[in-house]
Parts: sequence; structure tokens; C-alpha cells
Amino acid sequence: MRLPDKFLEWNFYGRRRLIERLLREGRINADRLLLEFMRHTPVLCTAAPRNYGTVELNGKVVGVGYVLKREKMGGAIKALREHLKATDEEYEAVREDGERLRRLYEEHSRRGLELLLRYLYLPPSEAEGAVDFEKLATVELAKRLPWSSKHTWRIVQKSKAACLVFFQPPSTSFEVRGILSVHVDDEYHEFVTLVHDAYHYTPPEHRVDRPVYVIHVTEVYDNSPTRGGFGTRLA
Repeated sequence: MRLPDKFLEWNFYGRRRLIERLLREGRINADRLLLEFMRHTPVLCTAAPRNYGTVELNGKVVGVGYVLKREKMGGAIKALREHLKATDEEYEAVREDGERLRRLYEEHSRRGLELLLRYLYLPPSEAEGAVDFEKLATVELAKRLPWSSKHTWRIVQKSKAACLVFFQPPSTSFEVRGILSVHVDDEYHEFVTLVHDAYHYTPPEHRVDRPVYVIHVTEVYDNSPTRGGFGTRLA
């Protein structure tokens, strides 16, 4: 199921406008940035049956992004690999120098935003032919942490039904339901982790055991408290 235009205008193209503004202005008001960033951070809800007729439930805030159509991934993967490699090489030289490391992170993030604008968050005239608007994706960051409950990882071994609940104050909310697939060593895994690391630099030692979840969209609802919301099905 393709994500509806109403959702994409708010979420996908809203992100594109934010990236353009960040590149143009360098910094924006911190409160405004946090509000804008909520397009990226829905709650991922999962559930699976367990013993004695009960159900294990979990909801966690995740960062969610988009994927290109498979035939369009090659060039983006190559460019993002080179971007990450360049930072890796400099990281080893400055990792013990706090000020130089801060500047490296800032440079990495800006270069990453430029690449995301060039390869993923495309204008409407190009996006429809390149971006797979039937999917959303996220990186499982908690699985590798020894203190993590790993609720989501445990649940998705038994049930692939998933729901993303987006909310941006004061009143915008969407619910995206879908079927989740797990990727650990394929194009989707590489693309999604590279997109994550394009802006949020992750040192090499922290890039282990990070499965990727791709949500294949089946239903979309407008849950905003508006005339066209309150659970109105859009797709």
C-alpha cells in the first residue's frame, strides 16, 4: 500500500524542507528543531501471543526513514559508503581531542544532510520514481546493548505485525500499520544503516549487531483531532 499524499506532504516533504532550512541557515531554534524532528520519531508498536492466552505488548520511540526502490539504491549506497569512510579515517586521528571531534561530527552531519537531499529526500518531480513509498524503515539499536530488555526483538521473532504512531504537537497524528521484515545482511540493511549514519555518526565499534526493520505498509489512518481525522482511513 502506497503511503497517501496527505501523509507524505507532512512527513516526507516536511523533512525535505527541514533539511533545506538546516543547510541554508546552519542552525534553527532548538525548540523548533525538536518539534520538526518528531516527523522522524514515531512509536513502534508490536505484539505477539504468549502462554495462557495472554499477549506480550511493546511500544518504543524509534527513528524511522525511507528507502529507495531497489534499482535506485546502488548510487546512493556508494556515495554514503564514501561519506562514512572519509569520517572514519579522520575519526581515528581526532577521537581523543574533544574540540576536533566536535568539529568532525558537525562536518559529517552537514555533508550527510547534503547527500540525503541529493539521493533520498528528493523533490516531488523526482521522488515518485525513486523512493519506495510503500515502505518505511528503522534500525534496531537496542539489541546489541547488554542492559536492553530487547522486547521488540523478541516479539518480532514471533509476530511480524507492526504499527507506527506519529505525533507532532499540537494535533498532527498518523497511524501506519504494516508487516515487518527483518534484514541483517542485504541491500536494505546496508542502505538503512548508511542513511542512519549519514547524519548521526556512529563509530565503527558501535556498528555491530544492528538489524533493520522494514515496515511494508498495509493501512494508514489520520488520527489527528480534526474534521478529517479521528481515525479516518487514508489508505
